[in-house]
Amino acid sequence: MTHLDLVTFLTYDMERTRAFYCEMLHFEVVEEFSRGDHFSWLRSKKRMSSIALFNAREKAERPTVAHIPDQSGGVMIGFEVDSAAEYYELWKARGDIPIRTEVFDMGKGFTFGAQDPEGNFIQCFDVHPHFRLIQERLGMD
Repeated sequence: MTHLDLVTFLTYDMERTRAFYCEMLHFEVVEEFSRGDHFSWLRSKKRMSSIALFNAREKAERPTVAHIPDQSGGVMIGFEVDSAAEYYELWKARGDIPIRTEVFDMGKGFTFGAQDPEGNFIQCFDVHPHFRLIQERLGMD
């Protein structure tokens, strides 16, 4: 059986991008797998999913990322949060996070779109209680 465990982002500003995911989405740096400004392994406190931040200036040294264009395009990464509306208000109040959409009901919960410091498209969403029960029944929680 497989599951998605890791999403890797190339970054030109490791400190800013790492701070965004740690402060705004509550990921933690896994020091044992991180290498300063070269590579950061971030782990979700809630769901045990991971994000890797790789210094884009060093990508030629690593075969797995060497040929990834800086702007890969067409990808949006979703993060389940406790309350999309609360995250939206918090992020909007900061003033330095590009917000792409207002909060709206997607049918299964509320969501909004934003971008991280490197311009990657992200979605924050919550799940209505009825659909949370379905997730639990399907072993998704």
